Amino acid sequence: MNDSDLNRMLRHAAAAPPVAVPHALEAGIMARVRVDDGRARRWQSFVRWLLIVTAIAGIVTAGMVGWAMASRDTIHTTPPAMELFRTGEPQ
Repeated sequence: MNDSDLNRMLRHAAAAPPVAVPHALEAGIMARVRVDDGRARRWQSFVRWLLIVTAIAGIVTAGMVGWAMASRDTIHTTPPAMELFRTGEPQ
């Protein structure tokens, strides 16, 4: 399809009278929209819960890793050697 064919087709589509939806199909279309809306709400709910569970799992994992690293850290178990508490004469 070249530009002239496309332009002719677009002009023809723009000049065509609007097509009204028959009343018999309107109820079916609206029922389908409601079903799709319910499907979209369920999908949004699933994604929302997935993000919440992922965030909670990340926080719990970070807490466990931090606790494990802190429990193995021995730097604060012994006080630092200070000159004030040494016996003998100061140098």
